[in-house]
Amino acid sequence: MVPLGFRCHRRKEILSPACQSLIAFVSMNYEESISYIESLVPTLERPTLERMKLFVDEFDGLANQIPVFHVGGTNGKGSTAAILDAMLSGAGFRVGRFTGPHIIHFNERFALSESGCSKIISNDDFAEFASITWRQSLEFASRHPELGPLTWFEFLTAMAFNFFRAKLCDCLVLEVGLGGRFDATNVAENVCGTIITNVDLDHMQILGDTVDKIAFEKSGIIRKGVPVITAAQGSALEVIRSQAEQRGALLIVLPPGGLDLENPPTIEDKSKLAFAGRVDQLCDALPLKGAHQRTNTSLALMSFALSWLAPDFDECLFGGMVRSLSRLYFPGRMQSLSDKNLIMDAAHNPAGAKTLRQALDQRSAMNYVFVLGFFANKDMNAYLQALLRQGDLVIACQAQTRRATCSPDEIAAVCADLGISVQIVSSVAEACRTALALADPQRWCVVTGSFAVLRECMLMLGWHSIEDGATQNC
Repeated sequence: MVPLGFRCHRRKEILSPACQSLIAFVSMNYEESISYIESLVPTLERPTLERMKLFVDEFDGLANQIPVFHVGGTNGKGSTAAILDAMLSGAGFRVGRFTGPHIIHFNERFALSESGCSKIISNDDFAEFASITWRQSLEFASRHPELGPLTWFEFLTAMAFNFFRAKLCDCLVLEVGLGGRFDATNVAENVCGTIITNVDLDHMQILGDTVDKIAFEKSGIIRKGVPVITAAQGSALEVIRSQAEQRGALLIVLPPGGLDLENPPTIEDKSKLAFAGRVDQLCDALPLKGAHQRTNTSLALMSFALSWLAPDFDECLFGGMVRSLSRLYFPGRMQSLSDKNLIMDAAHNPAGAKTLRQALDQRSAMNYVFVLGFFANKDMNAYLQALLRQGDLVIACQAQTRRATCSPDEIAAVCADLGISVQIVSSVAEACRTALALADPQRWCVVTGSFAVLRECMLMLGWHSIEDGATQNC
């Protein structure tokens, strides 16, 4: 059954007071919640935070009741958010984490962590807080017909605030959805730490066609007086530096590879560097693979250390952080299934492809069998040039998704120009089965290119949720 108000929303009608009163007693079940969310407008033609700011203000300052760590950037922000979440949880905080995109289920976007243990939202809680947010959105639209109800990502963000407030979280880790300046998460003002992981070319049709333009959009999350940590380089770093200076925010710049313990950041409070000096111990405990994760760990650690939530360093506290990180599970990031000679990674732009290849080469000098599929708005040529080496084999496929995708023939044509062997198949599942049949200990299979490709690979493996890939439980 479609919940009351669903069709009214689709027609952008204004609900009558009687209908509003009735809706107050109506809730959606899980399936209805998903259907409603998937029906929403994905974004705005003219980016603005006007609706979202007014919405959170009218519902008791929804976005500003819990301290927030805000994580933006082009690549690595999901991993950085997960690492920061684990650190905070290990340090004794109850943490809410809002990330995206999800791989199999929307639930993955909402995680609650405590005592080093992280759990994604249950179906029942998802339905309950989707229903609460749905009613709020319709009520808001009835008062402000010129603005209308929340869009897709605005709804998810508001739902996150509702859920984490009800669960009495001590702090939140929010991953920017897209860009930063006009992202729905940027309504949060109670920010205690800001991270901009890096800046590279991606989503250029929305954020701008140069690194500088994209850096300006991502710098929109910088808050007055709030430390901002970044590993950005070049002209992007200069844009971030300029924006930090304008807003009176302390800027800490990490070199490639993360914290340099021989040349630590210049910080007035030297006690804060006690955390920084232990970064390698944290990295040793981290299950996430790849040298780039040291940078992500350094970003998370410095943001935590410089925040007003950070307690004084002690060995007991640090031990809790190490134990929490050792239990971290964040799928699709150099995720290795050794029994299948399989790696799954979410690299989806040229910079991500370069990082993935570096991680693969550090792991082994072998060639790989790649299962590849892309969304149409990605720079496939640059991606393949960054990823592939002579001797690799590509299985080109196309995910089943509502978004426009590159055809396997298009992928094959670029591979042919690069002198890379390629096979064309009709589906991701078939591509994965083909690749796994060819894989062996001397030539592993790597599934990558988009989250949609990862999703179909996981489903082919028989997973019902991302938790099916976890090797340990809390």
